[in-house]
Order: sequence, then C-alpha cells, then structure tokens
Amino acid sequence: ATPKSVCEGCQRVILDRFLLRLNDSLWHEQCVQCASCKEPLQTTCFYRDKKLYCKLDYEKLFAVKCAGCLEAIAPSELVMRAQKSVYHLHCFCCCVCERRLQKGDEFVLKEGQLLCKGDY
Repeated sequence: ATPKSVCEGCQRVILDRFLLRLNDSLWHEQCVQCASCKEPLQTTCFYRDKKLYCKLDYEKLFAVKCAGCLEAIAPSELVMRAQKSVYHLHCFCCCVCERRLQKGDEFVLKEGQLLCKGDY
C-alpha cells in the first residue's frame, strides 16, 4: 500500500488528482487560501506558523511597525533604531522641535518619545 498524503491545511487525506507542495508540506488545491481573509492563493503565498497568508494580510499581521507613525516598515526600507524601537528615517524626529535626527545625533528616548539633546 502506498502511503497516504495528508493535507497540511485540513488534515484530511488528499485523494485528488493534483496536490500542491509548499515548504515540504502537501495541500489540497482548495485548501491553499489565506488563513486571515480566506481568499484563494494562486500565484504567491506567505507561510508562517504552518499557516498561509496573502501578501496584504501577512504584512498587516507580521510586518515591523514604525514606533513613530505605527505604519508597516517594508523589508527593503532603511530604518533608525532606538533600543527596541524601529523608525522610518523620516519618522525619527524630536517630538518637540520636529527636527529629523541623523546618525550620530545625541537624543533621549523617554517614555517612547524621541527628544533631541537640546530639547531634553
């Protein structure tokens, strides 16, 4: 007897003529859908914690968020870091004078607020 292929999405045996292989796991074609919005995934998918996501939902759920504007930061963007916080370059500003802080500038991060040395 040949071993049965089990779908990662629904945990049922795959008896269909076609199956999909994603990251060393097997799926029914109809089970390849976003875990969040349930839309079918036809060309690309994102895989995390054994779940599939469309690009939009994956970015909404797992993207690094800017501590300044709270929007997602694209993986290709340059960033500034202060302790555990990450900022878009244009969001890395003093909260008092709104001057953009550059690499090498002295600043203080107080209760989540960036302050340039002068305003501190």
